[in-house]
Amino acid sequence: MLFDIEESKMIVTLNQTEQELAQVIAQRRYEAARGQGLTDLKVGEQSNWETDLEGAAAEIAFCKLANVYPDMETGRSNIEDCYLKNGYAVDVKTTRYEGGRLLAVRWKRENSVDLYALMVGTFPKYRLAGFMKSEDLIQEARLKDLGRGPSFAADQSELMKPDDVIF
Repeated sequence: MLFDIEESKMIVTLNQTEQELAQVIAQRRYEAARGQGLTDLKVGEQSNWETDLEGAAAEIAFCKLANVYPDMETGRSNIEDCYLKNGYAVDVKTTRYEGGRLLAVRWKRENSVDLYALMVGTFPKYRLAGFMKSEDLIQEARLKDLGRGPSFAADQSELMKPDDVIF
């Protein structure tokens, strides 16, 4: 079992130090992306800063649950956010909506990571909703336009639970 946590413990709140770390990472990612002239590929209407903060915080929260080290790189855009103990590369996604979907932008390619993980919540508290294999999410049939252009989408009911992530 990769996650030594019970279903009721899929929720994590970042402590003060983790919150500060998320804010520093978010600020540096924000500055690096804007300095390179990159546009944020967010799906929602939140600000670019909020997107970067929620992303960094959700990645740290996920890694805390998985007991792995997060990628804290701020100068380049990695596709993977961390590696699980079994070596699988994970792209962590986040939504503030309790019933929100796992989304990946259209330019993502199958097998660029092994798994996508969905964290639900807002800074500093998140719930791990589950996982989907890359080849199951990145399919033309999953393209949905939720008002901001087409993205690959999966409902939470379709996601694997942490105990299922053993191949």
